[in-house]
Amino acid sequence: MGEHWDALDRHGRRLGFDLIRGQDIPPGVFHAIAELYTITAKREILVTRRGNKALWPFCWEITTGAVVKGEAPEAGAVRELKEETGIEVEERNLVPVYRFLHRHEIYCAYAVFVSEERPEVKLQSEETTDYRFLPYLDFKKFLRSDQFAAPLRERFLSYESRFDQVILGTRQDKTRRD
Repeated sequence: MGEHWDALDRHGRRLGFDLIRGQDIPPGVFHAIAELYTITAKREILVTRRGNKALWPFCWEITTGAVVKGEAPEAGAVRELKEETGIEVEERNLVPVYRFLHRHEIYCAYAVFVSEERPEVKLQSEETTDYRFLPYLDFKKFLRSDQFAAPLRERFLSYESRFDQVILGTRQDKTRRD
């Protein structure tokens, strides 16, 4: 039996029925996809190489996966990171970066900072085949290559200035008081 997802409206509200991976999704109905950018203390980004999957086989990506039934996107991001890399983080440490609607998906992207310079990675054999930690500026160059999954590249580039704010700390927070 296929993976179950919550059927959502365009605002991410549950509609009260399930979707099943691989089955048709009705018009105007969505499901959530969590995307997680894992950032080390040295501002390096964790990228993993996809296995021989139907979509973008052997391309590089950040941690990505469908949010399962009953799960919030933040919980899905935390679960996917642990499943695919063995790295554990807490939902409260996720920084929302964007929410993007495309076809029947709501992509919810987060950044998470880990305290280790290079956390230990344990790859999930059926999901990922390799990993790298790339300094942020090198990551930005690498994702522009044809080795990186195209849809992730397009979403990143659409929100690049927001990523710069979050990852490099270039955001000017006018509400902050020193």
